[in-house]
Amino acid sequence: MIRMVIIHGSSDSERRLLDKLPNEVRSMDDMHKVKEDFKHKHKNASGWFAGLKRWNYRRQIDKIDRGMKDPLRAGADGEKNMLDILTVLDDSYHVFCDLHVVLPYTVRYNGQKNLRSAQMDLVVACLKGIFLIEVKNWSDRYAMNPGWSPHEQTERAGRVLWIALQNSVGEVRVTNILLSMRGNIRYDSNYRSVWVSDPDRIVGFLEGKPDTLTQPDLTRILTKLNKL
Repeated sequence: MIRMVIIHGSSDSERRLLDKLPNEVRSMDDMHKVKEDFKHKHKNASGWFAGLKRWNYRRQIDKIDRGMKDPLRAGADGEKNMLDILTVLDDSYHVFCDLHVVLPYTVRYNGQKNLRSAQMDLVVACLKGIFLIEVKNWSDRYAMNPGWSPHEQTERAGRVLWIALQNSVGEVRVTNILLSMRGNIRYDSNYRSVWVSDPDRIVGFLEGKPDTLTQPDLTRILTKLNKL
């Protein structure tokens, strides 16, 4: 029997969104159900404190409504959907969610000493190598004028991860992937180390790579990633 990909951790965007929502919402999938429960309680509140109860239920409903429109939801949906796609991989693949890596010193990036830490959506570790995946679930309108470069963000994160692994496990290559859930982000020749992909191509890309690591190499890398 083929076992599914091994997932470590959970989405940062989802955790941050859930922090803004009522405690009854344990995952994004719960939002609609919990909202309906609160609406039912609001409608049927009775007794001495009916007015106070309705006020509180209304507050919780409003929190969920705001959460449904929160920009974090798009990011969380993108990361969740990406994880769902990666579940077709077998258990020789490890996916680390929401890594925050801080180097012990500041390093140079684009000629300036300005890089020390990075937040990483997903890191895939397998015998085929190490793949940093930055997930963007942007609308077409925002993708046209984001105001900052997701390619640079991906490249910076990849540099931080590469240095962190070099310091601990030796020479390791990190492949930087900017993954557009809606396929509306294009390759930028200014960032040649960043490969731009979409949900339809990512699994084939990962599976099509030749093995570059030995099992002892991968074990050392997994131990390091679990400590980050």
